[in-house]
Amino acid sequence: MKMLVVAHLVLVGVWFGCVLTEALFERALLGKGREQELILVGLHKRVDLMVELPALIGVLVTGSMLLASAGASLFLHTKIAFGLLAILANLYCVWLVFRRAKAATTGDWAQFETLDHLQHKWGAVVLVGILMALGLGVSLLVNA
Repeated sequence: MKMLVVAHLVLVGVWFGCVLTEALFERALLGKGREQELILVGLHKRVDLMVELPALIGVLVTGSMLLASAGASLFLHTKIAFGLLAILANLYCVWLVFRRAKAATTGDWAQFETLDHLQHKWGAVVLVGILMALGLGVSLLVNA
């Protein structure tokens, strides 16, 4: 059980770190010209596929396994709700990242801008969801 908690926290850390890293390279490359934005969309897609999605799936799997042996409480259900919000928002963001990449590679820069705006709004939801779920989860561990 303890190893499962550790695995879950490591995967949450990888996922959270990935979200922060993506925010940094978005900030570094976005608005620096179309060539840089083409690099950005390719980089963001690769990170989503190779790091973010596997970590997110790992968080969902380990979280589900932990839930099987957890006592039900409003606090736990609130943590789960924030975690699921972050996961669902992140899956939507991945879809937006791929749509934005297609818009960029086809030269549809108006669509790129629209999707970029949406992606950043939902990315904030992901970040808040992760932070809330992580904070509540740590509190559950400390008070266990």
